[in-house]
Amino acid sequence: MALAASLAAILVGWAPQAAVSREGLVAIGGVNLHIETLGRSGPTVVFEAGLGNDSTTWKSVAGPVATFARVVLYDRPGLGRSSPPKDKTTAVTADEVATRLHALLAAAALPPPYILVGHSLGGLYVQMFARKYRQDVAGVVLLDSSSPDAPGELKTRARLAPGTAAYLEEEGVPESNEQVRRGGPFPDVPLTVIAATDHGPYFREWEPTLMRLQQQLATLSARGTLIVAEGSGHDVQLDRPQIVIDAVRRMAGAAQPRP
Repeated sequence: MALAASLAAILVGWAPQAAVSREGLVAIGGVNLHIETLGRSGPTVVFEAGLGNDSTTWKSVAGPVATFARVVLYDRPGLGRSSPPKDKTTAVTADEVATRLHALLAAAALPPPYILVGHSLGGLYVQMFARKYRQDVAGVVLLDSSSPDAPGELKTRARLAPGTAAYLEEEGVPESNEQVRRGGPFPDVPLTVIAATDHGPYFREWEPTLMRLQQQLATLSARGTLIVAEGSGHDVQLDRPQIVIDAVRRMAGAAQPRP
């Protein structure tokens, strides 16, 4: 998607004054993206949802995190309150998502550094952002994140309707994996990986592989740590929200702006 005019984006219903909460639509590359911020001060924590999910997936953690940080929630094209993508046939890739998010944060006057929190496929997008904009990242939290090294058999069981946002995102996974692998080194920042242990009956035999992938992700940074959310399903932010809140709180204390 062309984003050449993104920094001169049209702001629709976006009130830039200091406030506890503000939200609205920001036009990036011809698509109106819904964005919301919570909290007055502290590090800027940007949340990236998983495949086909919108910002409401963070409802259990956003408010508590906003008590010690500035929270940024947004919806990718075709999800939540954002407008549909202009092209409903082309697969969505991690590089596209990262580039668009970077432009959105700039257009909304939310300067770096950022603590990035990504769930599932959103974790893969966060990995791309961190590699592409290394100097803008202060820390990363990955929640049962997708891995570029995951075997192809690990796909969603859901039947996704062609042309939907989720379908286009899943279609882009192979290329997204390649982009992350080619995306340069992961930044030397604090990294927390939170691994779920119960992915349901269909993935029971894959649990050892899934855990191994999470362990590998924790080695992306020399300052990486692994937290095992025992008994949690894939949606850790819903099943074990306090684990996520505590991890982000620790990250907010540990992450320092890069020079």
